[in-house]
Amino acid sequence: MSDAALAIELYASSVVAARHCYGRMGEHVPPLDELDHVGECIVHASDDPTLAIALALAPSESDDASRAVQSAFIAARVAHAAGASADDRTAAVLAALYVDAGRARLASASSLDLSVFSELPDSLDHLAPAATVAAAITGTRPTLRQWAALTAFEVAWLERPRLGPLYRGELAPRLMARVLVACRALLSRVAPRTHDVGVSPFSALRALCTQPEADRVALGLLASAVGHLPVGTVVEVTGGHWAVVGPDVSPDPKRPRLRGLDGASLDAESPSIVRVIEPKSARFSVAFALANPAG
Repeated sequence: MSDAALAIELYASSVVAARHCYGRMGEHVPPLDELDHVGECIVHASDDPTLAIALALAPSESDDASRAVQSAFIAARVAHAAGASADDRTAAVLAALYVDAGRARLASASSLDLSVFSELPDSLDHLAPAATVAAAITGTRPTLRQWAALTAFEVAWLERPRLGPLYRGELAPRLMARVLVACRALLSRVAPRTHDVGVSPFSALRALCTQPEADRVALGLLASAVGHLPVGTVVEVTGGHWAVVGPDVSPDPKRPRLRGLDGASLDAESPSIVRVIEPKSARFSVAFALANPAG
């Protein structure tokens, strides 16, 4: 089994477990310890560059639990690339898994099915950051849980501009909170929860980077994890063939790891990239080419 296939297996099992946990967020004592176990498994694999394949898998699943796992995979890669300690990597991954825990808890308390109504009513949604902290602050390992819960709170707040400045503008958000905001914004463009068609990871990252208010530092760290030509981007190369950018991205943004649609590596051929193919024109499983290498 290829490294990418192993990463997909970890992803699938993590999503199943995260959905189970999110489904029980309405309980008096939410199953955060179970969600922590998901995080531990992801952190254990944080040195594996194939975790970035989560970006290629995002278009198939955009529910809260899937989005949490996708961002946790990428957060693990960001933290690893930054040389973070094991505890800091764990806290970063847990924060990614916790961000929408408050949404899930509020939806359960109000008998709302988020698979049908993707957004909470405004009267509940503005409580989501506080509900996230309330759900995440309990349980074992209080120091790590507190760090992760506060980071998740900041992400949830920053994603709701109508709430006003975070901490009334008196304190800056944590760097990992800024990275997770950028990561979730990237995922939302690649896999919108609306009926809009998603764009390629490359186009999504470029759009974020060209915004006037772009967070250059956070986006730079994000690009270091998913590639400046991000994983999952479909491209046309010389000769008219199509290829997919793989997760083992070279530090040189001009030489990403490419795989043909049959999974064959194109590195030896060193083809030139002609253009990016957007998802509306590339109607096939990108993950298949990455998970089933032919050579």
